[in-house]
Amino acid sequence: MIRYLTELSLDAFIEAARNVPYQQIRSDLFPGIDLWIRRDDLIDPLISGNKAYKLIYNLLEARAQGKDTIITCGGAWSNHIHATAAAGQRFGFRTVGVIRGERPPVLSAMLQDAVRFGMSLHFVPRKLYRERNESHFLTQIGIAQERYWYIPEGGANDLGAKGVALLADIIRETSPVAFDECWVACGTGLTLGALAARIPDRTSLTGVPVLKAADSIRKSVEMRAAADGRELRINLIEDAHHGGYGKYNAALLRTQKECEFIGGLGLDHVYTAKLVWAGAKAIDRPERKRFTRWLDELPRILLLHTGGLQGRRGLVD
Repeated sequence: MIRYLTELSLDAFIEAARNVPYQQIRSDLFPGIDLWIRRDDLIDPLISGNKAYKLIYNLLEARAQGKDTIITCGGAWSNHIHATAAAGQRFGFRTVGVIRGERPPVLSAMLQDAVRFGMSLHFVPRKLYRERNESHFLTQIGIAQERYWYIPEGGANDLGAKGVALLADIIRETSPVAFDECWVACGTGLTLGALAARIPDRTSLTGVPVLKAADSIRKSVEMRAAADGRELRINLIEDAHHGGYGKYNAALLRTQKECEFIGGLGLDHVYTAKLVWAGAKAIDRPERKRFTRWLDELPRILLLHTGGLQGRRGLVD
């Protein structure tokens, strides 16, 4: 069933999050593990996955402060840009997307969607885009508005982390079984770090970097943990990026297609297919026994579906 987030309220969002299903996957593709997937791609078809959680508190704060414009950054296939544009149209905000690189002759399908959702696009040369986290960035690229709310690339601010921490709380409340491990795909490390703050103590947390940036992801998570005064409890799978961000090969696409066949499970090649591929290889890893609750029982692993299925269209490009 397709569901939509129809109102901008925390209560309505929490109710939608509590109704996200957990799907158990039974297949020879995953030998030796009891695999479940939390389907946050189904919280909303456009404002989906962890993007929804990173946006909710940002949008609520923007409205509380009387801001009428949301400005954010991303690339030509950014799931965050797509979700922000859709949320702006849905909840009455103007949106501006600061896009990495020169304007192409033909916009990507994602950017075409963003324009249809009412987002204004502002293309920035890659060299200048590297300064997106500096305080002067928006003024330097000619964007100066009094009533805007700025959300960093990927929703990576404290309010974004607060939304992901809410996801961890929802998992604690709604899990159908007690999980030994929780796995999530990583781009910046914000989702992984925020989950680490609230995930149940009995559940180990594993991040699957989707690009060659495991060291920076680990440092990002460590900084967030240190700021919260807590001990870091994560494991990183560093060999599942398949060559880098957005890169893929035949093995990854085969996993993606097999999951669609066995469970009707839509995956994208940038994030979620790499997560599931790593899960399928988990039984072969030498550290597997560290996570097994008991030797005569299969370890229960929860994979978090972080949405972003619009990115599948990038395979055509």
